[in-house]
Amino acid sequence: MTLEKIKNNELFSGKKVIIIHGYTASPSLHWFPWLKEVLTEQGAEVIIPAMPESLAPKPEAWAKMMMDIAPQVDSNTIFIGHSLGCITVLRHLEVIRSDSLHIGGYILVAGCDSPQATLPELDSFTAEPLDHAFLREITEHRISIISSNDGIVSPQSSHALAQSLQTKVITIDNGGHFLDRDGFTHLLPVYEALKMMVSE
Repeated sequence: MTLEKIKNNELFSGKKVIIIHGYTASPSLHWFPWLKEVLTEQGAEVIIPAMPESLAPKPEAWAKMMMDIAPQVDSNTIFIGHSLGCITVLRHLEVIRSDSLHIGGYILVAGCDSPQATLPELDSFTAEPLDHAFLREITEHRISIISSNDGIVSPQSSHALAQSLQTKVITIDNGGHFLDRDGFTHLLPVYEALKMMVSE
């Protein structure tokens, strides 16, 4: 086994990566299974919960699930949210807030914290404003991945959230909403962002 192979196998050793899917999704869709396999092979503990009633989600039920899977987090914990999963992650971090809270990072894929004209049924998730200042303070590793032609969550909304959180922004041309039907059974920029987080 080469040194490079050994290094890659241990790249995420000791890290916990929590991936939260979005509306109508599940852990078996899109690029989630691929990412879990890659990270697990490289030493990470990866959790992708099946969020409750994803076809008709309720903020309270999703908040409870987050508390069930991640009541405590630390500098080895990294969150990845996709679409509705983004605000779900951010709200959870606010719920478990403390003066000493510090996490390894978060990656927001097609995220937003404002109502979307395309998804009025999800307005309850964005009814209350986020504490952006707090969410900036808990980690220096904040990344947004945004598609230029997302027809579900507007790119403008994603960029507005990224600006509020002062995230590093990775823009992907014509990525749609990063769904499997958009061609995304893999999403390499997420993996590259994670590698950057753990190597710094």
